[in-house]
Amino acid sequence: MNPETPDHSRSPENNDHASTPKNEATEGGRHAKAAGADSGPRMAADRVGQWLAPLLQRLMQWLSPLLQRVQNAPAVRRLRERVAPHVPESVKSASRLRPVQVGAGVAAVGVVGLIIGGLAGGGDQRDVEEAAVAAPMQAQQAPVQQAPVQQAAPQPAEQKKAEPPQTRAETKSETKSEAKSEEPKKEAPLGPPIEGIDVSNHNGNIDWKKVAEDNKKFTFVLASDGTNFTNPKYSQQYHGAKDAGLIAGAYHFARPDDSDGATQANRFLDIIDYKNDGKTLPPVLDLEVDPNGGSCYGKSVDGMHQWTKSFNDTVKQRTGKDPIIYANPSFWKQCMGGTDSFSNHNLWLAAYEVDSPTVPKGFQDWDFWQYTDKGKVAGISGNTDINQYKEGIERLKQLAS
Repeated sequence: MNPETPDHSRSPENNDHASTPKNEATEGGRHAKAAGADSGPRMAADRVGQWLAPLLQRLMQWLSPLLQRVQNAPAVRRLRERVAPHVPESVKSASRLRPVQVGAGVAAVGVVGLIIGGLAGGGDQRDVEEAAVAAPMQAQQAPVQQAPVQQAAPQPAEQKKAEPPQTRAETKSETKSEAKSEEPKKEAPLGPPIEGIDVSNHNGNIDWKKVAEDNKKFTFVLASDGTNFTNPKYSQQYHGAKDAGLIAGAYHFARPDDSDGATQANRFLDIIDYKNDGKTLPPVLDLEVDPNGGSCYGKSVDGMHQWTKSFNDTVKQRTGKDPIIYANPSFWKQCMGGTDSFSNHNLWLAAYEVDSPTVPKGFQDWDFWQYTDKGKVAGISGNTDINQYKEGIERLKQLAS
């Protein structure tokens, strides 16, 4: 049987023999049976109503907004059209049921409508689901608003977990790159010792190409002495060495009794044409005993410290480099008191006719060693000073950069 078509053949209105006397008794029996059948549902409804009344009252208060929306849903309307013809007349009549029972029946029909409507599928199912979700959310609106506040603190950690591995790898890579840029400059590889020379106006004209062919890699050239003397060969010797491929540096012979350290440093720097070009060694302060008397220029150890610091600070301010210090062990002990105040400077140590020089107190080791003043080098007439740089060509280039 098609459930959408009511069975009117069972309706009393379609009975052709309803007016004949023969059927009056039968009709009365039918009415009695109907009354008896009707009393059964009433008693059952009474018991259900008494049990469900309090629950349904609370349920109706909660479902009221939802039911109002559901009643107009297309699926529920079709449900009512299908169910209405099959509902007994006794249920339809509100006068035969108590008000609570009527409410129970309506609630039951509404809940059944929700269930059947949800099973119907299609677009109508969406309408019912939306209505069913909307009402509880409105009823619990306050707690839902509090929930995000409680979870706000761990939110960054949750987002971090949700990041794709690639993003975390990129972040990690960027962090590593930033940390690397803050690291100190890495040391160049240590190599075998290399040789160089130091010269002054006494060496005259020099064939620097031949010096380079004699495997000399660097040179120091005297630029100035005290307050008044300037090497007349300085520019020719200094630039000639650089043009031949040697790494070159300039040195100043200190005269602490002539003028203060800053004055001599500024004069020295004005002469040497210092450039940070990767071919120029830091400027050199040549500290030796007074050639005129073998003393410390009439200064105390503290006085020598102050003079030396003034010279070095001026060089550092103008070039950005700490000057290399030239000294021998006896001078450093006698005039500088073996101080370690300049231990951060590179040491150019003078020590002749020894297999291994003694490092002055105040320094950890030597960097350049002037081991003879009677060397023979191609391109230079007469004797010259020969030096060794102990850490190899790559580190020398780094020192010049």
